[in-house]
Amino acid sequence: MDGPCIEDYLLDPELYVEIFKFLPGVEVAGNLRLVSTMWKERAADEILWRLVCSPKWPRLSRKGTLRRFKSWKEMFFRRPHVRFDGVYVLEKTYWKTCTVGDHMSLERETVKCSYYRYLRFFPNGEVAYALLNQEPKRALDWIHKGHRSMCVGRYKVKKKEVEVQVDVGYMMLYMKLKLLKRELFSRLKILRLEGLDKGEVTPFPVGMEPFYLYRVHRMK
Repeated sequence: MDGPCIEDYLLDPELYVEIFKFLPGVEVAGNLRLVSTMWKERAADEILWRLVCSPKWPRLSRKGTLRRFKSWKEMFFRRPHVRFDGVYVLEKTYWKTCTVGDHMSLERETVKCSYYRYLRFFPNGEVAYALLNQEPKRALDWIHKGHRSMCVGRYKVKKKEVEVQVDVGYMMLYMKLKLLKRELFSRLKILRLEGLDKGEVTPFPVGMEPFYLYRVHRMK
């Protein structure tokens, strides 16, 4: 990054802004500034950061209101928000004892089992949820709103917490999560998990493990 590259002059500056706005904010702040001096300057452009913030806080972006923040870039990094550049994953592991063999020779064996909770957030306030046996790399083709394995609900971000409500078919699932600032809100800790069926609320135990963001550059 010693100076401008020849590619810097191929497009008008405003066109670069229109292209860069489709990148996640972490890419704008991190990778773009490593390309050249000119790209570093464009990655700091407040017009670009306002466009990056727009999907997350559309009401504020329309009004042009920053409130307590000095810049759009500062708001992106400091104001709690869910990420759209991937899917949040929570892996649960347990051990199961089973019997293997035939009627002549039976043995008891302990095997490790895992299942995964998936949450994918969308800018319009929708969230896709699934409980699957497949690990993230294998499950990516399914994690979109149109797949039959996914349940679609709504979410709200309130300060540092996220409330999720999803109809999973046999009950209404309610989840309260805390946004952890570590690695730019790429972790979600479950505070409460409940099921509502015919007026009865059933609380479910929650562990200490948080959801982590499995980043995906291109998703359906």
